[in-house]
Amino acid sequence: MADRELREFGHSVVNWFKAFPSNTPRYIYERLPIIKWLPKYNRTWALRDIIAGITVGLIVVPQGMSYAKVAGLPVQHGLYSAYIGAIFYCFMGTSKDLTIGPTAVISLITGELVAELTGRMTPPEVAAISCLCVGALTLILGVLRLGIILDFFPTTVLVGYTTGAAATIIIQQIPKWLGVPGINNRAPVYTIIITMFQAIKTLSWLDLVFGLLGFFILVGIGLAVDRWGRGKFSIQLIKISRFFIVTVIATVASYIINKDAPHDAKGQIIPRISILKTVPSGLPSPRVPSVSSDIFNEIVPKLFAIALATILEHIAISKAFARRNRYQIDANQELLTLGLANVTASFFGAYTVTGSFSRSAVKFQCGVKSPFAGFVTGALVLLALYFLTPAFFYIPDAALSAVIMVAVATLVSPPSVFIQFYKVNLWDFLSSQVALWVTIFVSVETGIAAGVIFSLVVLLFRVARPNFHLMRQIKDRPDVFVDTVVGSTFDTVPAPHGVLVFRIEESTTFPNADAFKTWVLDEVYKYTRFGGRQKSVSEKLWSDDLDVHIRNLRKIAHGADSHITDDDLPKLRSVVLDFSAVNNIDSTGLQGLFDLRELLRDYAGVTDYPETFFELHFVGIQANVLRILELSGITRPVAPIALQKVEVLEDVKSDAVDTIDSDIKPAARPVPGDIGSAAVSVLGSSPFLKEEGLVHLTVRDAVDSVLIRADSWQKDHTTHGGEHHHNGSDSDSEHKDKTEIHYV
Repeated sequence: MADRELREFGHSVVNWFKAFPSNTPRYIYERLPIIKWLPKYNRTWALRDIIAGITVGLIVVPQGMSYAKVAGLPVQHGLYSAYIGAIFYCFMGTSKDLTIGPTAVISLITGELVAELTGRMTPPEVAAISCLCVGALTLILGVLRLGIILDFFPTTVLVGYTTGAAATIIIQQIPKWLGVPGINNRAPVYTIIITMFQAIKTLSWLDLVFGLLGFFILVGIGLAVDRWGRGKFSIQLIKISRFFIVTVIATVASYIINKDAPHDAKGQIIPRISILKTVPSGLPSPRVPSVSSDIFNEIVPKLFAIALATILEHIAISKAFARRNRYQIDANQELLTLGLANVTASFFGAYTVTGSFSRSAVKFQCGVKSPFAGFVTGALVLLALYFLTPAFFYIPDAALSAVIMVAVATLVSPPSVFIQFYKVNLWDFLSSQVALWVTIFVSVETGIAAGVIFSLVVLLFRVARPNFHLMRQIKDRPDVFVDTVVGSTFDTVPAPHGVLVFRIEESTTFPNADAFKTWVLDEVYKYTRFGGRQKSVSEKLWSDDLDVHIRNLRKIAHGADSHITDDDLPKLRSVVLDFSAVNNIDSTGLQGLFDLRELLRDYAGVTDYPETFFELHFVGIQANVLRILELSGITRPVAPIALQKVEVLEDVKSDAVDTIDSDIKPAARPVPGDIGSAAVSVLGSSPFLKEEGLVHLTVRDAVDSVLIRADSWQKDHTTHGGEHHHNGSDSDSEHKDKTEIHYV
């Protein structure tokens, strides 16, 4: 699969460059989705889009200013980010529900970067350079169509780090929410908590009142609407607009308290509570972000963290709403849009923007019909920047902290989510916990990295040590073989004596090839006896402790009190490998198969007694793996008609066998009795029923093939025993020359 996708990717890139001049109009058409949907815009959609746009605008104004405070920036920069992101997405986005702008997690990481460069760059300069770099990286990924890298970041890690980031933001806002002055909210979480308790006596009671009232009003409105306003859109609008409502009420109250406040010698107000004060109106002049190479090299890890969080958050949210509303998004187009939006925003005083879950959910609840709602939101933010900034002067910091805390609380996953992870898979639970606690106690970028690295290590371990199964047949259904785990719910019996069936649940590649070989040999030692000549003491190697190893394995398999000897076990006649779950095999895995076959032949006694019967059979081989096995020589090329049967049966099951032409010329069949042949045993009335070989569709076919061939072998060697023994050495040598093609 990966090889095919890589080739297709290369061809598409080459073809794109070849046809670029002539395809430019089509490319622009595809990159600007508004050209497609605007001519089809229905006037009945306008009301819903306007309502959704205004509603989101009422939310994003207080949220944008609040998140700018989290990022360590003047509040107006949050509004710059909000209007640019919303308007840009209207033209290039592929989701009707998504809205992009400042978000809590991105603000937190940006704030860490701002704090790190304090004294060397101004906060707006740090925000601009991070926005430019993140946008450029995202744009490159979109142009090269490399959205596949997002598949390496599991949901559990995203849930963990998002919860950790939200918890960190809430803890950082508690001092201002309670009115405790002089607390460095960029310090580690535990330092903030300790310092806050030490300075609790210095808190401002007026700030505390504003913070607590704002918080309880926001939570109270949310709970009341959830209880009594379900299904009523007009009442739901109250909850949706609660951030704007609380901000307006708090600002009016702050103005009343501070309008008669004293002024200092410079004529500046000395407010009775902590407020925003002057917020510049209008838009800043465009400015090219600049940074020295030394600083850039220093902040690269943090920039990658911001880029990663930006991309993951955006794609995850857009896919979630597309799935919920049953439409498709173009992930690569989303990366292009996000990249261009951030690159453009970096010249206009904004910081990194991405998809916002809470504001996108509001658009969905408002019944948005098209991306035009984003244009309405952007226009509303612009109006606020030009006409409402004088009112922003009196917004209380405590009320903004309450808005931040309630807004990001929705990002905190409840314990039930993590309990579910634990029930489903312990490793998933652990990866979420690593991301959660490292994010809280170290930093967001470290939390993401730790969670992803942990998940990749677990993934590599699963590849290196996949599940291996010894298959048993159901007693009442001898045609059905199940693994030992599933077999615990059925009455099962082992495969016929001397035949062992194994299944691997992973591709056979270099991380697991040796483990698979070792496991198969250990299972063979447990249930079959050695068929070769026993070596004398002088012939054994100094490190040969195989006898002890086999005794220990048999005690584990049959019980410590059982006295199993070789006489109680059958000889090894065949090993059947179920490769139905193997979708790839590399050179190391292939070499492992050759090594395994030789070791099994030695154990069965073929090396010491060439007349001994032993065969290695395969079941359910996928087409790409079969081709590799054929090229290596461990199997023979399958007859075309048989291969067609394999491909058809994989798609339409066994009921399609009768539809395939079974008229096969005798010359096309493998030679009966040729151990190295690779015909395919199939169901139905095909002549191939008589042509047993090394590759089969089902385990039952393979086991039947072994029994028939072993019986035929036994009869042949009983009838012609003297002749075979006389020519045993020569015939065995000739047979190996014909069928044994060792892979090097």
